[in-house]
Amino acid sequence: MKALIHFPFVLLIIGLFIGSPSSYGIPAFSKKESLNCSSCHSALPALNGYGRNYKLSGYRINEPTRPTRPAPRGGNTIDPASVFPISAGIILRPYDKKGSGVAKNRVVHEVELMIAGTIAENISGFLELEAEDEDDFEIFATVAQGTYSVNSAINIQFSRAPTFYFDPFNSYTSSRRSTINRNAVIDQSFGGADNGANLRSKRQNLTAFGRIENFFYGLSYSGVANDNEGKDADTFVTRLAYEFSPTLMLGGMMVNGNCSRESGGGGNGGPCFLADREYSRMAVDAQWTVLNDSLTLNAVYMSADDDLVDGIGEESNDAFYIQGFYNFLKDGEVFISPVIRYDNYEVNNGMYEVDAWTFGVSNFIQENIKLRAEYSDRRGEGPVSDDDRFTLQVDAYF
Repeated sequence: MKALIHFPFVLLIIGLFIGSPSSYGIPAFSKKESLNCSSCHSALPALNGYGRNYKLSGYRINEPTRPTRPAPRGGNTIDPASVFPISAGIILRPYDKKGSGVAKNRVVHEVELMIAGTIAENISGFLELEAEDEDDFEIFATVAQGTYSVNSAINIQFSRAPTFYFDPFNSYTSSRRSTINRNAVIDQSFGGADNGANLRSKRQNLTAFGRIENFFYGLSYSGVANDNEGKDADTFVTRLAYEFSPTLMLGGMMVNGNCSRESGGGGNGGPCFLADREYSRMAVDAQWTVLNDSLTLNAVYMSADDDLVDGIGEESNDAFYIQGFYNFLKDGEVFISPVIRYDNYEVNNGMYEVDAWTFGVSNFIQENIKLRAEYSDRRGEGPVSDDDRFTLQVDAYF
């Protein structure tokens, strides 16, 4: 039995040495645009500068800026009109073990279906359906959005999506993270006034965003987290970022909201059942790419303020993370990408402090298939206990 348990690890080690980044079946955008995945991703799924522009352009390519690297098509020409903009993904997690729990054989952990692209001349959309093992494989629409693009400086987006779905940078997003574990800034609920949820939770959003030369902005009017109907919406999101060069970005964000008794969090026993509760999140972030775009560094520092459950008094907690991943290339494509991240966050009005380290490595056996191994170690205080986790995972998209 032990040999079977460790078999996925053996496969991972073999893949690290014999895997090839040559691709055969790749997602719809890559196929439609006749480009490698690495044209838009520094290490899938994290976006590079070209990928950010593609996202901000409503999934359209400005031909003068098209990357010159050819896609591995063997010289075949693909008619973009013949490519239906649909992709699917499957995430396998054959071994997942927390120190506080039992080992899990989550061979099929998650399946995804994504439809995205241009709908009309100035309109684009994205729909993602997802089913996970922890939800008994019930199908949920995790992201649904439509965007009207006047130009690169003015885009109007209607979405049910995570708070910073519109953001082309990687600082506050869960879908483009480089680790299996999520960083503390987007994963913690802190004082819980945002309907007991966090920044990666879905909400109803009306967003204006765009890029003016090197300056990016985003403004959202939203409901509380996980309120599918956006009742008594009173959350405002601001995102600003400036690219000093193609490799250096500095930015910040602010979230201010109110979880009222009439909102989705005001139901019987909900986080805002006893009183209206205000909350705010303020952060600064940086993204820096060096060593010929091989090393990407991200850092975020955030302060979170939440009204207490009875609406009298306030709780304040800080959080930050620093992350770096390095891309080793083979034949010009990403082959192996190790990642390391340090998280630190406070709980109970700064009374307790939690530290966590995450170490991972991804092997791209094809540009759309990667094998991942990750270990995380958490040191907690007060209500947060020490724990660690080791996970083996395979991500495949086609």
